[in-house]
Amino acid sequence: MVATAESVQMNQVDRGGFPPRGLQHGIGAVDSGRTMSMLRGCLLALVEATPGLVMISNSRGQLLYMNGMGRHMLRMEPDESILLLTVYDFYSPRSCDLLLDEAIPACLHAGFWRGEMVLIDSQQSEIPVSQVLIAHRVREPNGEESTVLSSIAWDIREMKQVEHQLRHQATHDALTGLPNRAKLMDCLREAIQTAEGNETSLGVLFLDLDGFKQINDTLGHEAANQLLRALGQRLKRRLRVQDVIARYGGDEFVLLIPDLGARSDITRIVEQVQEVLWEPFVVGGDSVWISGSIGIAVYPCDGRDADTLLRRADSDMYRQKEQFKSVS
Repeated sequence: MVATAESVQMNQVDRGGFPPRGLQHGIGAVDSGRTMSMLRGCLLALVEATPGLVMISNSRGQLLYMNGMGRHMLRMEPDESILLLTVYDFYSPRSCDLLLDEAIPACLHAGFWRGEMVLIDSQQSEIPVSQVLIAHRVREPNGEESTVLSSIAWDIREMKQVEHQLRHQATHDALTGLPNRAKLMDCLREAIQTAEGNETSLGVLFLDLDGFKQINDTLGHEAANQLLRALGQRLKRRLRVQDVIARYGGDEFVLLIPDLGARSDITRIVEQVQEVLWEPFVVGGDSVWISGSIGIAVYPCDGRDADTLLRRADSDMYRQKEQFKSVS
């Protein structure tokens, strides 16, 4: 329900956004007009000093007030008029829908709403915010009562950036920046569901570098890491946008190739990977040549779940490695 004077006296405001004179008992027994004027000034100073956006609108969304921090956040001019603006002018389309379909109805029913929105500033940049919306009953100059909505919003861009960084760290390899094993499994399971629904094939390539330990022992750990980073970026540039290259661990990489037209397509991709390996890598001023063993598994003929496909590709990779040793 909308807050009333009986339930939440301090929530009631006049057209300027401050307690009307009739609520003097809600803030103390104040009879002096001078003291009341001082309190109004204190409230205005408090709202203006609030480290977030504060705006008040009528039930139609027409803006009645916005504090200085809100103008700064939205990159508005300090003296820019808000009389012809509505709150909807400052929200992304999706947040406007959320405001109309959920936030305002919930606020009018319960008195308040809390959640996350996306504001749009004057330069059309998005600002994620944590917002509280409060409904108030106010008395108009003609004595009639109406409802106004007060919003308090805090900029959470830094928090969102930290959340994004944490999600990235949890799903990507710290050395190469490629998806890690956990992210690969998620992508593979999702690709299998898509392939099953579309009745298409997908390929899994398991790549293990040959003689990488010798490179590590000869050139050093940092040089070996540099080689892994360079290899990951080369493979990423060679693959399609929809393909996934992940670092599985150590000197092992897994390539996920969705939407295979024919099994011959994966043979062509293996040849492209071999070409990447044949090109020399410049590490610490030295040219380094590497080779690798590649195992293949294709959905659905080699397996219908992620674990089986990876196991089959891993086994095929070791067969390729043993064959290479036997002829070298």
